Amino acid sequence: MLKGGECVGQVRSMFEAMLDGDDARLASIAKQISKTEHRADEIKNEIRDNLPRSIFLPVDRADFLSVLSQQDSIPDTVEDIAVLLTVRKTFVPPSWRELLLGYVDKCVETFRAAEEVVTHLDELVDVGLTGPDAEEMVEKINRIGQLEWEADKAQFDMLHKMFEMEEQLKPVDLFWWSKIFREVGDIANYSEKTADRIRLMLYKK
Repeated sequence: MLKGGECVGQVRSMFEAMLDGDDARLASIAKQISKTEHRADEIKNEIRDNLPRSIFLPVDRADFLSVLSQQDSIPDTVEDIAVLLTVRKTFVPPSWRELLLGYVDKCVETFRAAEEVVTHLDELVDVGLTGPDAEEMVEKINRIGQLEWEADKAQFDMLHKMFEMEEQLKPVDLFWWSKIFREVGDIANYSEKTADRIRLMLYKK
């Protein structure tokens, strides 16, 4: 989750660079994200290759790998966003700035909440995934679901804003921004899915 956090931490900066018309900064951030995502893939493969058989694991192997897979989707998604923002110079209306950055921030907030849950998972495994700590984690997971819903609403607001201006935008811009909005939303979606996989692990105890 650490490398995912490094990638997600650059998302707002990418959009700020785009809004400011700073192509050089945007390209630099995108390049760093690509390197970090590659390292995240290497770490994921190292974990899978060195994971002991389930008899030696405190949690079900399949459940653990499912959590790992959802986590890994997050830096992949950020890299996809970086590609969309850099491969084509896309017009962005200045009036979008506040709403767009608010949408990005909500998705990042959802990720940070999931990151906290994952960070404390080791401690919970040590106590058998039960007790008051497990109950507290379920509450945090429920909070992630709420944040993801808020991110969905922010995405709807962003799409609504876009279609209000559709006559001022080229069809390809409408298509491209729809893809960008969807990818940004996937940061929140995969964060919630990661938390939900952990919830399933808790319910099996």
